[in-house]
Amino acid sequence: MTQPNFLIIGAARSGTTALVRYLEQHPEIYITEPKEPHFWAFAGKTVNFQGPGDDEEINKEVVSDPEKYQGLYAGMNGARAFGDGSVSTMYYADEAIPTIKQYAPDAKLIALLRNPIDRAWSSFLYTHARVHEPVKDFDKALDLEEKRIADNWHHMWHYTRVGFYAEQLQKFYDAFGRDRVHVFLADDLRADSIALLKDVCRVLEVNPEFEFQEPGDVNRSGVPKSRALAKAINVVRGNSMLRSIAVNLTPRSFRDKIRYSNLHRPKLQPEQRERLREVYREDITKLGEMLGRDLSDWLK
Repeated sequence: MTQPNFLIIGAARSGTTALVRYLEQHPEIYITEPKEPHFWAFAGKTVNFQGPGDDEEINKEVVSDPEKYQGLYAGMNGARAFGDGSVSTMYYADEAIPTIKQYAPDAKLIALLRNPIDRAWSSFLYTHARVHEPVKDFDKALDLEEKRIADNWHHMWHYTRVGFYAEQLQKFYDAFGRDRVHVFLADDLRADSIALLKDVCRVLEVNPEFEFQEPGDVNRSGVPKSRALAKAINVVRGNSMLRSIAVNLTPRSFRDKIRYSNLHRPKLQPEQRERLREVYREDITKLGEMLGRDLSDWLK
């Protein structure tokens, strides 16, 4: 099996799609299509999540067979750095680590982390954008999280649980050592994308002077203005034939414009932010100590 030499392991709703859109421009880097085959978390397993939309989306998207996963690298054409961007990898650390040790034992692991409070809110808006979240109130959705996890809804519904980065990263540090796990912050990608991309290129041992182009607005979330349009977009995305037609006939920028123009992005309320601040205070403090970074702004 082709052994990928890097993996973007997480975190969901933290800017990994933007990072991939940048990196796939580089002639020495190859990233699988789809970018998230979720192989590391679910290798050899039959995935049967039970949340709204899970059967049409993640249950179909997971590539759990090693031979099929191998086939995703057929077009890499001698790339020096090759891997995928499955953000489930970091969250399902207990399942993913043994699989990485088996199939990609030397891979460099890259994590891109976002303030977990904003990440949780973004995840809630993402499920609304897909017209799957049945609850309009964020607090109620948070109250339902443990039941949804028990009922086998997939990780996008685990609004708070996904954001405990310190405990997840510690497992990767213990398994692979700190020199193999490279952590970047979404704040830095927004503030100085060029500097961060140079650092990532150095990690991947490819030319850091490559001139990346801005990928534009990527993977925006929000509440649909028209649920009918959002459902129609989901039908196209969920049908391989229709999706192929759309991809071949229209540029990605046009498809994104249609989708994003239908989204309204409400703000997280102060009392909701305070609720999540208390949920994450200890983990954020621990993460800051692990990374040697001042993350106090995440708690403001």
